[in-house]
Amino acid sequence: MEVNVREQAEFVGQITSHQSALRAYIIALMPGMDGVSDVLQEVNVILWEKQATFRTGSNFRAWACSIARLEVKVHRRRMAQQNRILLDEDLARQLAEHCEIDVVEMDHRQRALEKCLGRLNEKERGLIEQRYFSKCTLEAFAIRCNRPVESLRVSLFRIRAALKNCINGELAITRFRP
Repeated sequence: MEVNVREQAEFVGQITSHQSALRAYIIALMPGMDGVSDVLQEVNVILWEKQATFRTGSNFRAWACSIARLEVKVHRRRMAQQNRILLDEDLARQLAEHCEIDVVEMDHRQRALEKCLGRLNEKERGLIEQRYFSKCTLEAFAIRCNRPVESLRVSLFRIRAALKNCINGELAITRFRP
């Protein structure tokens, strides 16, 4: 029983970690179309229902994208039945193939960003978290920490520049790894 719970937890982790890639892939298959969130939700349901068919150790993203591709086709058929104008399916497929490459690059960038954020000192990380993960305005934060707003803007600019350099360095390193 514990193995089953562990496997389910790992499967949930796979679904969760691939949400942004799946969303990007679906968007690429459905450029300009409504319903991306609906299709993603349906894909998640199908993934959950078919988890027993997934072979642990195989490429989860490829498996999930193949299910997403089929679900987009179903959605496109529904849209066509409603006489909606659709992008040519071959063109949509070509765009999706191009997007798949971009999704891999996005994953590399995300990992690099996480590494680089981990290298920031506590004060820098706090400022980044405040700016991008808080509903508080920069002005309100400046008052709270008794710093001029412009000083915070300059600090943010420097931190973002350092993060950009760090990310580019990390990406260069990963490109040359065998």
